[in-house]
Amino acid sequence: MDCARASSDRQVIACLPLQHYIARMQFEKVWIEQRKATGAIRRRFGATGALDYLLGEKLIMFANAARDDPNFAKELPRFLAAIWRMFNQYEIAGYIASRKPATRRSLRQLLYSLKVA
Repeated sequence: MDCARASSDRQVIACLPLQHYIARMQFEKVWIEQRKATGAIRRRFGATGALDYLLGEKLIMFANAARDDPNFAKELPRFLAAIWRMFNQYEIAGYIASRKPATRRSLRQLLYSLKVA
């Protein structure tokens, strides 16, 4: 099927090969959408729910990816700065204190040793 007929055929989703779209995706920028989602989570479930989502899930996964991928490593300081803008130091400290020791160590290392001013 060609792109000229795509407008009349509802089953065509894209005219270019999938590799074209994947090559342009910037997976290391996913934190921006996750930060936006955190605002809605905070409104609906409170600060603890938002911190669970952003710090307990997304930050840990992003930091693991940053170990292997320089694009993720480059974005990590921006992600951390966004976290510090979204939550105050007492919310973050209280959340970290409530985690298990191994998670607590990981989060402290990420949030305090790499803290962006």
